[in-house]
Amino acid sequence: MTAGALLGLVLLSMGWLFFLGGLAANYQALRRSLKSSLGPLPGLVGSLSVFFSLPWLGGFGIQVPWPWLWILLPLVLDPWLVQLIRRSQ
Repeated sequence: MTAGALLGLVLLSMGWLFFLGGLAANYQALRRSLKSSLGPLPGLVGSLSVFFSLPWLGGFGIQVPWPWLWILLPLVLDPWLVQLIRRSQ
């Protein structure tokens, strides 16, 4: 494994971990009705992590059905964005 590939793997892993941790933090903030949350950042990082993970999986011959669904799913799962959408309606 080259140094560039290792760095890419580390960055993808950190993106996934930040998404999952931020999602948990946003759910706790939503549950406690606190104003301080991470905002849309975990959903955006999760979406970018999926976007960059799909070509990496494709390199191993793994074809993911409906790639845009999986890219947009972290944005839908983020409670901060869901709450923002509900307020705008």
